[in-house]
Amino acid sequence: MTHFVIIRHGETMWNREHRIQGQKNSELSPVGERQVQATAERLRDVMCDRLVASDLGRTLQTARPIVAATGLAVETDQRLRERCFGVFEGMTREQIQVHDTQAFERWQTRDPAWAMQDGESLLRLSDRVRACLESIASDTAGKVIIVTHGGVLDAMYRIAANLALDAPRTWQLLNSSINEIEIDAGRWRLLGWGDVSHLPAAEDDFG
Repeated sequence: MTHFVIIRHGETMWNREHRIQGQKNSELSPVGERQVQATAERLRDVMCDRLVASDLGRTLQTARPIVAATGLAVETDQRLRERCFGVFEGMTREQIQVHDTQAFERWQTRDPAWAMQDGESLLRLSDRVRACLESIASDTAGKVIIVTHGGVLDAMYRIAANLALDAPRTWQLLNSSINEIEIDAGRWRLLGWGDVSHLPAAEDDFG
């Protein structure tokens, strides 16, 4: 059995500007820096066996204080990267709608097989996320900290809750939140979701 403690990166400058980040990098905002310090303090006394992060800049920034707090070495895995949004990356939703109305409308349908130009489908994202966590679970029986992205969290939640990729989302994907999933003999189970009780007041939801 493997218990995953999954952290979304801290708030970034592009989060504040409501820009699609995808696999491009955006630095943590001052709020994000405070969030990741608070998250690291929360994890200081949690006994874990591994720390695995996406190799993008904002997740490595988030992992750095966790390394300092726990003494774990950070491993990187490209399969934990955010969904590739192709030509949408760096743009706001409003800019995408103006730039390509047809692609914007198709995006909103959550068609699992559809991908924007130069981007990645929800189906491909879900497949790589599942493969990543199941391979970690096959190697490690214990507790593993994962540092990743909102889209990856969404895919994990859907797999664990056995929900379709195009089902409406009713759960939150909060910056620096703590989310917990267990994988036991290939079976996924949600243990907890969206815990931001460790974050400073009024700094717990940045989309």
